[in-house]
Amino acid sequence: MSSNSGTKEIHFMGPLANVDTSILNINLDHGFEIHDISDEEAITLISALERLPFEEILNQLAGGNYLFQKRLYYIGNSFKSDIEMNDDGVLTEFPSGLAQFSNNLFLGYLAHVIQLMRLFKEGNIFMPVVYYYFVDDSIPKCIMGGRALMHGFPPDLYTIESSEISDLQIFLQNTKLPFKEPSLQLALGNFNLGYRFYNVNLSFLSLMISLEALFNLSNTELGYRISRSVAVLLGKDKEDSARIFADVKNLYNKRSKFVHTGNSNTIEIE
Repeated sequence: MSSNSGTKEIHFMGPLANVDTSILNINLDHGFEIHDISDEEAITLISALERLPFEEILNQLAGGNYLFQKRLYYIGNSFKSDIEMNDDGVLTEFPSGLAQFSNNLFLGYLAHVIQLMRLFKEGNIFMPVVYYYFVDDSIPKCIMGGRALMHGFPPDLYTIESSEISDLQIFLQNTKLPFKEPSLQLALGNFNLGYRFYNVNLSFLSLMISLEALFNLSNTELGYRISRSVAVLLGKDKEDSARIFADVKNLYNKRSKFVHTGNSNTIEIE
C-alpha cells in the first residue's frame, strides 16, 4: 500500500467565477463555507494541485479574467475518507467517502445552491473547476479535480447588496430543486442553458424557451399571450405594463424570425 493510502481528511475546493467580496456574506449548510485568498496564493495552490508551473496556471485561469479579481473566492469543505493510491499518486479505486460527498452534498446540495443564487439575482456566478485533495507534509496532493458547473456566457458580475442577504438566505432555505412542476423545471433548465452557450443567439433562444415554458397557456397567439402574461405579472401600472408588453412582443418576434429563417441580425447581446 502506498504511503498516501489510508484514512485522510479530504478537502473540497470549488473556485467561484464572476463574484466579488459580497459573496462572503452568504451562509451555507452542510459544512460548506465561502472563503477568499489572494490570487497569488490561489495560483500557488492550484499549480500544486494540477502539477503545473505557476505561470501556466496563471495563463489558464486569469486569461479569461472571470475568476480572479485580485482575490479568489471559493467554497470549501472537508470530510474523512479511506483512499488507496499507488506509488505514482493515482487512485486504485474510487473512495466511497468521496462518492457519498459528491453525490449527496456537492450534486445534491451545492449544485442546487449555485442555480438558486443565479435565479435569485442576475449575474453569472458559476464554479468552473472543483478539487478534492489532502495535505501530506504541508504539500497539497490532488485526488480528483476537473470542470464542474461550467457556464461561459455572459461574464456578468454577481454581487449581493446587504439589503438582499436575508431574502437570499430565505430563498435558499425554502426553495427545493428539482421543481415538482414540469413546466418550472423545463424553464429552469433552459434558463441555465442560456448561461452555458458561448453563442449569443443560442443563449437568447434558450431564454425565450424558458419564458414560453412559464407563460404559454395556449397553443394559439403565443406571442400575444406570453407578452400579456409577463406584462400582467411585472407591470407596476398601466403604462409600465404596456411598455413590458411591447418589449416582450419584440423579443418574441426576434425569436420567431431566428427560428423560422435563421436570421439573427436583430439579436444583440444587450
